[in-house]
Amino acid sequence: MKMTKEEANRLLRLFEIPGGNAEADMAVRDILARLLALGAVSVGELQTARDIVGRKDGTGAHAYLFLAAMFVSLGDGNTAFDPDREDNRGGGLLADACRRREDREDAKSAIKELRKDVAAEWDEAVKAAAPLVGDIVRKDARGFWYFDKYGVAVKEVGKAIHDRIGTTDDVLSDAELAAVSAYIGRDKDGNPRDESLDDDQRLAVCAAVGNRLAVVTGGPGTGKTTVLCSILRALFAKTGLKPADVALAAPTGRARRRMVEALADQCEKAVDRGEGDQRVRSEISTMSASTIHGLLGGFPPNWAHNAENPLPHRVVVVDECSMVDLLLMRSLLAALRKDCRLVLLGDRHQLPSVDAGAVLGDLTKLLGKDDASSGAFVELKTSHRFTGRLRTCADEINRGKSDAILSDESRVDGDAWVNPPGKTGGGCFFRRLAKLDESDVKGRMQLRETIDKLLIGWAKAHGLGKGGRLAVLADAAAHLGKPLEGLAEADVHDLFEELDKSRILTVVRKGSFGVEHVNDLLLKERLGRNPSEPLVESGIPVIVTKNSRTLDNGDVGVTVKRGKGDVVVLFPRGKGVVACPVSQLPEHELAYAITVHKSQGSGYGDVLVVLPDDKDHPLLSRQLVYTGITRAKERAVILGTKDALDHAINNPIERDTGIVL
Repeated sequence: MKMTKEEANRLLRLFEIPGGNAEADMAVRDILARLLALGAVSVGELQTARDIVGRKDGTGAHAYLFLAAMFVSLGDGNTAFDPDREDNRGGGLLADACRRREDREDAKSAIKELRKDVAAEWDEAVKAAAPLVGDIVRKDARGFWYFDKYGVAVKEVGKAIHDRIGTTDDVLSDAELAAVSAYIGRDKDGNPRDESLDDDQRLAVCAAVGNRLAVVTGGPGTGKTTVLCSILRALFAKTGLKPADVALAAPTGRARRRMVEALADQCEKAVDRGEGDQRVRSEISTMSASTIHGLLGGFPPNWAHNAENPLPHRVVVVDECSMVDLLLMRSLLAALRKDCRLVLLGDRHQLPSVDAGAVLGDLTKLLGKDDASSGAFVELKTSHRFTGRLRTCADEINRGKSDAILSDESRVDGDAWVNPPGKTGGGCFFRRLAKLDESDVKGRMQLRETIDKLLIGWAKAHGLGKGGRLAVLADAAAHLGKPLEGLAEADVHDLFEELDKSRILTVVRKGSFGVEHVNDLLLKERLGRNPSEPLVESGIPVIVTKNSRTLDNGDVGVTVKRGKGDVVVLFPRGKGVVACPVSQLPEHELAYAITVHKSQGSGYGDVLVVLPDDKDHPLLSRQLVYTGITRAKERAVILGTKDALDHAINNPIERDTGIVL
């Protein structure tokens, strides 16, 4: 809930945060009020800080600032807080938190002033924190501070992983491996194309069959789903597994559906190895998947499945594991049978989980050691789909380089930028914006006008405007039978294929470069007016932001206007469709643009990644740019200043959860 600084101050006095009325207490309260008003901390977190401080006699008001920094660090995904880390010192961490959560341009001066005021009080905050160490707040030998809940989770995950490492009695022979390694796909012209497993993929299959824990990572197009299909075929054939023995899971509802759809597609591509293999492939292609929350059952922390009531499965597979946070991984590991195989799949270079932890990144570091895993960790290095300059730029970004994306070959200007060359083989381009001084008000206004024109140009070029192909296909669907049960497969395919031909991805939510502005701008362009109700015409993309019975957070659909003005939103379900009346939609937003975070696990034809003009914006990171451009199947275009791009590429997200084996 947004509030003014004055409202926040009154609230803190009401809750006696901090408790005294000395000059130092009031100075701290003023800072906390600004942090609260700018969204860096919540009332609940400050109440918890009050309870912690109240347990320790003689702790001064400045301890609140240190605890506020710990909460902010936790909210940024770190399970541990290192006060000696360069970007955590002084007022940097707390000010950056305000910038992440409050993107309004008129808040910049207030945040700058806050940074200065926190820096002036920080040394006192560090001194005041010393007495806090106890049963709620802990400090380890490295000088890292933990809230006890997360410190315990770190140790439990480390032990559970260590206990699970080990080989099985199942070793694939050359003939058995060959039997599950042959696939035949189709090129763009429909001609057969060999898609058999490469050496790394074969190694991953052997690792999953021969180990109780296997971690398989790889970028887009490296064939993680193909490997999973081969793993399941091998296990079904060799160990007699049945579908009920295997749990397929993913962090989100959208990711679990993509998982089963991709598995079914791979089963169709598998070379027929006889009647037994046909049966196995049929069983795999009809398997369902659940979210990890759905698999565990109940609600955290009172899961239905835990150490006392473990899951019945002999194999558990988790896809998109980069999105799994520390506490959820702890709960999953605790709920596994001791003899259960665990297979984790994901891309270690993507953005880490929204909540605290970087479990996949930690596991790849730990299990990648020669003496740690006995072959349990395999990285897929060969991309069979993700090629060309798109692959080159992604690889360079992971190494902290920008030569390819800043080269003349990648630079696009003028009107041609919305349709740059090099579509075949994967293209990556940079539409560079001019660097402006903060004081250049006129220049910044002109820049905003330029950005709006560029965004509208992109939308028109990709068929998102009035009369565009998306609206035309959506209008065509309106004539199909009610209640859309008669929707033909071809119509569904064309409509949703068009929907995923492009997407705009943003870093921030507010301001000229934010997702809210982009969506409002393109909706106005689509409708030709500022609408009081946004979903009133066909061809408007929508994203669900809260789970419901039939729709999942992250589902993206498109509006279709039926007779008498009724509007429904169609969402893809495999080769079918789900239709939801606008009046019954769960929480949702427009989806011409979505944030890079929300795009994880999805793929689009062309992608436009919009960077904020604030070159030091704390949300800019190497993983964010990598995740953004790797959502593209054909072309990615980065729109922003060179300073913003340089800052992102040179700013990797570094989380240390402290997990040890």
